[in-house]
This record gives sequence, structure tokens and C-alpha cells, in this order.
Amino acid sequence: MESLEYQVPASLLTFFRQQAAQKIQSEGWGKQGRNVDTKIDNFVHCWTTEEAFKQILIQHKVWFRHRGLYFGDAQGAGADFTVKVESKEVTLGLRSVAPDSLTKWKTVAYPNDRFEEEQDKIADYHIVCNHDNGKTRFFGIISKEKLLQDLEQSRILYSSKNQEKFRVVPLERFAFEELLQLMAKMERI
Repeated sequence: MESLEYQVPASLLTFFRQQAAQKIQSEGWGKQGRNVDTKIDNFVHCWTTEEAFKQILIQHKVWFRHRGLYFGDAQGAGADFTVKVESKEVTLGLRSVAPDSLTKWKTVAYPNDRFEEEQDKIADYHIVCNHDNGKTRFFGIISKEKLLQDLEQSRILYSSKNQEKFRVVPLERFAFEELLQLMAKMERI
């Protein structure tokens, strides 16, 4: 499987874990009966892959905006990244997936509530990625239009680990060549 790669330092992983624990505590996730350890891991995965993608954009001298470590409710969360393609601002979301999703199920999970209630907040493109001990790999991209079509036809599954409903999209729908093509079109600084 082709990918772009970046290694995030161990010290940053430790920092992300501390920030995630603080976020979970300040937002009262444990009091809601949520699986705190899983939520911390999920935030660390997200922030690690965001940091890796940010560093790849910097290496390629791409103009971008990044929302950074987000604290707050889902309603206030913006796109992970905004880049310019042909002078137009384009939003990018990252979907960090577990190793089993890549190798065993070959699917990418997407929150059902975002699809059903907040399609206006879905980024123009989504990039599927994974990290293992900071080594982050980016496997491919899908447009919002294709993602919505796939989600419309997708099964709804319940994750007891995450205590949320998800829809799944086949991993093969995220194209590596399209990711490279979009990156080539991104405006440089």
C-alpha cells in the first residue's frame, strides 16, 4: 500500500497524551460514562496525524491554515486544514484509522451523526491515515461528493469501544494518486 510518511517525535506524543487527558477531564467525558482511555487514544491519534500532515505541508512549502489542538465542543470545531488550490480555499479532514481497519476490515469509519446532522461541516476532502508509535502514513484521499455518496449507501455500525454510531467506507475509495495530484496543485508560499 503506497503512502506518504512522517515520524512524529516521542516527546510530542507524550505532550499530546497529557493534553488529551486534560481535555477529557475539563469536558467531563468520564462523568458521562465514556471510555476515557479510548477517548485519550483517539485524540492522540488525531493530533499525531495532524502534526505529521502539517510537517509534510511545511516540507513542501504549501500555504495552509491549521486549527491546532482543538478544545471545545464539536459544533465549534473547524476543518483540520485549509489549503489553496487554484486560488480557492479547500478544506481537508484527516481520518485516522486503527491498524485493524487498514489490514483486516479495509474500511474507514465516519461518525454517523456528522453525516446525518452536519453535512455542511464535512471537509471538501478527507485523507485516510494511520500512525504507529508516531510513524504516520497517509494512504489516500476522497472528495466530499464521493464520501457523501458512499456514506449514503453505507451500513450503520455501533462501536461499543467508542460508544458511537459509525458508517464505513471501503479503504479502496481513498485514492493515493488523487492525494498526490491534489498536493501538486496546492499553492506554495
